[in-house]
Amino acid sequence: MAQDTDLRSELSAMSAKLDRLTGLVEKLGADAKQDGKWRMIFRRQLTALIRAQYLTTDLTAPNALQGRRFRLRSQNEEDGVILALLQAAGVSTRRFVEIGSGGTGGNSATLAYELGWSGVMLDASGVAVRAALEQFRANPGVMVQRKMVTSDGINELLGNLGFAGDVDFLSIDIDGPDYWLLDALTVTRSRVLVMEYNALFGPERAVTVPDATPAKGTPKGYFGASLAALEKCARRKGYRLVLCEDAGVNAFFVRDDLAPQVPTLTAAQAWRPRASRYSVDDAPIVRDVFAEIAAQGLPLVEV
Repeated sequence: MAQDTDLRSELSAMSAKLDRLTGLVEKLGADAKQDGKWRMIFRRQLTALIRAQYLTTDLTAPNALQGRRFRLRSQNEEDGVILALLQAAGVSTRRFVEIGSGGTGGNSATLAYELGWSGVMLDASGVAVRAALEQFRANPGVMVQRKMVTSDGINELLGNLGFAGDVDFLSIDIDGPDYWLLDALTVTRSRVLVMEYNALFGPERAVTVPDATPAKGTPKGYFGASLAALEKCARRKGYRLVLCEDAGVNAFFVRDDLAPQVPTLTAAQAWRPRASRYSVDDAPIVRDVFAEIAAQGLPLVEV
């Protein structure tokens, strides 16, 4: 009996040690990931300073726009490109619309936090909305709301919030029916437009996920729309494609009647592959996402 008690005690102690070891390994992994993230941010900040210092000022487009990229609050150095495009297109309202702001404010964060612009940030996540409310509480002109933005409700929503008409900047990034939101949008028009595209769909096919919330368990690459699809839609809406940033996440458009000095690019010219987030050399992610989608029998819409 005493031996059984001793054995149970030893097993319990070993189990507790194993739990502590597992927790330590998990913490080390999380710390390493966080360290990698900040190393990447620092590297990009340093290269932005080097570009500003040493690249010539007479670069031709699109290199001239790429050379302006830097990160203050954006994820992939969009800040510098956005400011350069706003400088080229002109600023009239100092207002923005950010659909899919996350907790950081998305692509409008620098406009709201650093430049004091007013605008609306919308996100479906309560956690994200609470974080954004705290982040931008010092700017009374920033409206942050929890909303599930849909194609059949986007115009009424923005109109009711006071954002019908012209704004200077519009960003759409909801990892889903982004194409359908842009396609449906009529009440608001911007000078500069940023759309997240799915680079895994490649530079040629004009495809998008259906106008619906994807079911759980779908492949990570099953989201959004290809660059070619967004370019076609934006062209119909009066915007022209001018750039994609190097990480292969966001595409930049300018209203047709503005910034004639900024050349138009085709989807094939502008497309960039999706870069691995923590790769030192920005290695592209290589996946046959079409095969993965076909294997699960998931729908794609050709547009």
